Amino acid sequence: MDSEKSTQIPETYLANTGKVAWRIVDGEGVIVHVDSSAYYGLNASGTCIWEAILATPLTMEAIAAHVSARYGLAREAALRDVEAFLVTLGEEGLLGRAEGAARPRSDNTGAASGESQGVGVYEPPALTRFGELEQLVLSGE
Repeated sequence: MDSEKSTQIPETYLANTGKVAWRIVDGEGVIVHVDSSAYYGLNASGTCIWEAILATPLTMEAIAAHVSARYGLAREAALRDVEAFLVTLGEEGLLGRAEGAARPRSDNTGAASGESQGVGVYEPPALTRFGELEQLVLSGE
């Protein structure tokens, strides 16, 4: 049922900063969910999206426009990839609910944040779950 999906994924997207700790390391995001201690890695395009939704609540269309402009990707392809990525973030509890309307974002937002437009090799945004931080610490790796 669509109502189940809408309870997991808000219409406007925002990083769940109340439940996650994150850092950007060598251009890729690393996220730890505080409650579950699960830790995740983001590829470059996933990190691009994560940084965008850290800054302000955005609609899926605005995020797709951001990705499209950043990587020189067709808007439809960006929208399809962004939707799949946001579903994954929502399922892992990494998205928060945005209060009020999303702020519009122009296609050239990357330039304002210091990103180069249309550069880099595009790969669909990906979130990789590595496990629980406690297990990593106890294993000594």
